Amino acid sequence: MRKQLLTSCLLVLFSCIHISAYANPNLPDLGGSGFSTLTPEKEKILGDVLMRQARGSLPMAYDPLLDEYINALGNRLVANANDVRFPFRFYWIDDRNINAFATLGGHIASHTGTLAISESESEFASVIAHEIAHVTQRHIARFVEAQSQRAPLTLAGLLGAIVLATVNPEAGMAAMMATQGAQAQAAINFTRSNEQEADRIGMQILSDAGFDPHAVPDFFRRLSERSRFMNQQLAFLQTHPLSQARVTDTRLRAERFPKRYVPDSQDYTLAKARILARFQHKNEDVVTIFKQRLQQPGGNTRANQYGLAIAYLDAKRYAEAEKLILELLEKDEYNLYYLDVYTDVLLGLNRANDALEMLEHHYRIRPNNQVVTLNYANAAIKAGGNRLAIHLLKNMLHYKEDNILAYDLIAKAYQNLEDYARFYEARSDFFYQLANYPRAIDDLQEALNHLSSSDKLESRRLEAKRRQMQAEFDRLRRM
Repeated sequence: MRKQLLTSCLLVLFSCIHISAYANPNLPDLGGSGFSTLTPEKEKILGDVLMRQARGSLPMAYDPLLDEYINALGNRLVANANDVRFPFRFYWIDDRNINAFATLGGHIASHTGTLAISESESEFASVIAHEIAHVTQRHIARFVEAQSQRAPLTLAGLLGAIVLATVNPEAGMAAMMATQGAQAQAAINFTRSNEQEADRIGMQILSDAGFDPHAVPDFFRRLSERSRFMNQQLAFLQTHPLSQARVTDTRLRAERFPKRYVPDSQDYTLAKARILARFQHKNEDVVTIFKQRLQQPGGNTRANQYGLAIAYLDAKRYAEAEKLILELLEKDEYNLYYLDVYTDVLLGLNRANDALEMLEHHYRIRPNNQVVTLNYANAAIKAGGNRLAIHLLKNMLHYKEDNILAYDLIAKAYQNLEDYARFYEARSDFFYQLANYPRAIDDLQEALNHLSSSDKLESRRLEAKRRQMQAEFDRLRRM
């Protein structure tokens, strides 16, 4: 597990530096061997390419509801931060371990296990605020600059392994495992001063955003106690070293802020229930777990009812899931968490037309919401309305062009229509979003193979797209 964590974090931190210069023809010139001029503009561009590659390498959790929640929470915190140089983007990693990390350009990811273990929204927000502080203080960018100046050959070796991972994933992963263990550890563990600075600034961000700063030492204390009774150190404590002095410093710093009671938002409680039901426990145990939670004193909450509804849905106990979710919708008819589950219940009951009718109404109210749009498109595909789904998804991709689920659904719609040229192009776009060049290029060639001789204009467009992608990949392999 530790090696997997090291590999994942190294890939996230470093893969952008060399590869991205070739993945985007509009990248600024980074200069020679050093990155002493890694400006915020360059950092943003590199970070954007970084996450495209990370999405193809890490077990991302693609869930539109959870995506909406973490980005709403994250941007609330960013709005109360200083030295913000670019828009931030927040992601989920499907991992039960407790951890979170920041990368170049304002990209921040949290393991699903981090929210699952948190006991309040302030606790979870404190982790995100800490990572935001790492970005605003340019800790990662400064590390990259310093590392390239101090040990260019070591850094080059590491980057070469990561380039190899893009071209040949199995060989690349093996190479990264063997590359300079001490440097690898340094890449993950921020210096003590950086951690202290992120603690200090993150706590201020947390307070200014209306959360309880005392959640920080509370969270640290529980993590330390939890780690004490485990065979190995928690992932969070590996990547965020937690000395007793740091715990004490955090507790003393929190005492400068007034203790405040901050009730958890409904979105937090529902997001946590969704993670517990879908990502944290074994499927066969989830029904029992939520039934037990509902029977505990004070446990009969909407969040636990919602979690049980998900458990019934995933167990294909559709009648029981429908009964629960309709009771919740009666109290809150526009709640997206409930609508999402109800859509899947209706589809499970082969009532796709009922789902379409419901979602058409909500789409008119919130046409730009990804939860509504993706559910509407999925229901349309199930009901045979593939052209409607394509229309919805293309509109969505105009304003959310990196949505993996949208590319996947649009490919399915074209496949159902037996429009294989557009199916393979959509699938190529899907793999390109994951920086999987070989699959993306192969699918573009397949798209070309399915065009008729009369489709000359379309053929020229796809051929130009294929050549551009091939040129990017060829430059990668020559590095």
